[in-house]
Amino acid sequence: MFRARIIDRYIMRELLAPFFLSIAVLTLALFLQKMFRLVELVLSKGSTLAATGKLLLYIMPGFLAMTIPMSLLVAALTAFTRLSSDSEVTAMKASRISLYAMVRPVMQFAAILFIITSFIAHFLAPHANHAFKSQLFNMVKSRAMIGLDQGVFSSTFDGLVIYVDKMNSLDDIQGLFISDERSASEPYTIMAKQGRLITNPDSFKVVLAMEQGSIHAQPHAEGTYSLMTFDAGKLFLNIDEASFRRGDGAGRNIDEQDSLALYRSWRSARAENAPTTNIEIEFQKRLSVSYACLLFGIIGAPLGIRKSRTGKSAGVAISIGVILVYYLVLGTAARLAGSGALSPVAATWVPNGLITLAAIALLIKKGSEIYLGIGLRISALAHSLMSLFNRARKAP
Repeated sequence: MFRARIIDRYIMRELLAPFFLSIAVLTLALFLQKMFRLVELVLSKGSTLAATGKLLLYIMPGFLAMTIPMSLLVAALTAFTRLSSDSEVTAMKASRISLYAMVRPVMQFAAILFIITSFIAHFLAPHANHAFKSQLFNMVKSRAMIGLDQGVFSSTFDGLVIYVDKMNSLDDIQGLFISDERSASEPYTIMAKQGRLITNPDSFKVVLAMEQGSIHAQPHAEGTYSLMTFDAGKLFLNIDEASFRRGDGAGRNIDEQDSLALYRSWRSARAENAPTTNIEIEFQKRLSVSYACLLFGIIGAPLGIRKSRTGKSAGVAISIGVILVYYLVLGTAARLAGSGALSPVAATWVPNGLITLAAIALLIKKGSEIYLGIGLRISALAHSLMSLFNRARKAP
């Protein structure tokens, strides 16, 4: 019992360093795609560092829900690759310590991370998503995100170029020129004498209300010109598309509801005979994200044990391959669920179940030291095919 505790602590120490290093690297990699936008907020949009820091804080839970399972896999593979290359796994087996005993601290660590990731995916990340959207809206109201500056052509919004002659405040905008090319077949230009921005904190919508203006449409034939005038008009601005992510701009999206609220939305939709596929996909995605901790804990150790002497880089390379395959399979299944070809439950748990069975089989194979010779057979087959190819090429 005492020896088992020593081994558990030793393997746990081997896991912690690569785990936290992986979280830092993977989170930074995900954050880099947001970095340029955040820098723009500080340098060109007049946002304060405190407001931008809040945005960073709110996007972190969503990143962590993804990077924690990945980091566990990298840590397990790196640790056992190092133990295997230094013959420590062989020494433990010689001391009658089975692979199942070596995996025990990995699974204990995986269980802790499963609880943490479940809390993040089901509760913390949805509330952070909503807080992120609220923070963006507050920055819109303070002109940091709206991208309207007097005397400057702004292309913040996709398909729109907006020019403001004078802007005393959000309620006092003078001389508006707007080029709307969101419809490539029917572009038009709006000119208005004055306008104001109307913000709705409940629906997160921003409306540009204009007065005393005209709309100039592209003529469809030579010698014609389309001109419409108005006393009052409105243009809806999508702040989500102009910022970081897509949303419907009306209340809380499903990714902004915690799992309890999501369950209530599902029951309400079913009672009204409304479609529930998107809600089910979102809920199953959250379950799958946290389950990945347990799955990667099972598969990491046996994959890391290798007969050849390899460095830690081999563990990282294998981890990247496993992560790509896993999320590619789940992503494909999610698209099938979205198209209606599969139910959300089947799309999530059939791939997870098959990969889990494969992971358990690999663990049993390595733990019982069952030799199948598959690698050598593949190598021999490749060598035979290469020899046949060379002989065929040299033949007259």
